[in-house]
Amino acid sequence: MAPGKVVRFGLIGCGEIAVRSGAAIASIPDVAKIAAVQDINEAMAKDAGEKFGAPHHTDAEALLARDDVDAVVVSTPHFLHEPLTVQAAKAGKHVACEKPIACTLEQADRMIAACKKAKVLLSVNYVLRYDSDVKKAAELLKAGAIGKLLRYQCNVMADKPESYWSGGWTGRVKTDWRQSKEKSGGGVLIMNAIHDLDRVLWISGLKPLRAYAESDTHVTPVEVEDNLAAVVRFEGGAIGSVDAMSCARGRESFGNRLYGSDGQIVLGNPLRVFTTKDGVPGLKKDAWTEIPLEKLKGDDTRRAYFADFAAAIRDGKPAPISGEAARVSLALCAAIYESSERKAPVDVR
Repeated sequence: MAPGKVVRFGLIGCGEIAVRSGAAIASIPDVAKIAAVQDINEAMAKDAGEKFGAPHHTDAEALLARDDVDAVVVSTPHFLHEPLTVQAAKAGKHVACEKPIACTLEQADRMIAACKKAKVLLSVNYVLRYDSDVKKAAELLKAGAIGKLLRYQCNVMADKPESYWSGGWTGRVKTDWRQSKEKSGGGVLIMNAIHDLDRVLWISGLKPLRAYAESDTHVTPVEVEDNLAAVVRFEGGAIGSVDAMSCARGRESFGNRLYGSDGQIVLGNPLRVFTTKDGVPGLKKDAWTEIPLEKLKGDDTRRAYFADFAAAIRDGKPAPISGEAARVSLALCAAIYESSERKAPVDVR
């Protein structure tokens, strides 16, 4: 594309997350715009079209045939990510896909291969990478503030109402795909905790080797898990733990914490850091330091992601959060799920 050209996006899927992505794109008119929208539910497609001042379609093929669409945002149930991404790639459109990249590694690999063959960008919308604390933690780890990374703790405690399983958080669309393991890929791990896995893998550069897990569906009338615990071994010796529930009465997640040979980092705003090292800029030795960070508003992280994706398309650069990068967290989830089924450690592939 010519430098400075506005990237024209088509929305495929017009549910609750698509509205947020559409709003983020519409808020950066210097680099991106909504050119068209599509949903098999005509009422949803029409509503999104009216919100963004764009024509609407009920057929993805019709949207993909448009000459005024450079890239698409796939915001559909997880099991549709693969067929729609492959279809978009064949039409020569760049693809920004909602997380997770897919339900299975096989689906993800076909998506990556199709986009590579068509020479279009594939990116997955892990917007938490753009949070201020994530960026600062990555900077501190790179600077060696806590030494060698030894352990990672992930704690995600949610209490999803019954309405979530048929209407998401907003009830914008009535559907049952979240209840189905085949259609969603799983429950609280792949729907929620995968965000936490992705950001720590990105922050640290750790490569997961194997996982052992237990999971169950205790109180929710669905096929997918609502309670899961896993232990992960990483290349280089680090150990990780993942605790996640979607039926935690009272919620109160403990978040994400990184333990190193010389200290700790607790994600959040302010970011909390302990180091035994002397001379680390901005940090006290042998004491906790709280680092206040920029407070992001609304969907600032989503806006930043789409600005980066549009810039990559315009400048012919690699996609932010590529399909290959998104596959890493999915591969870990797949090993965790397989381990829970087999009641044995499983290698990450």
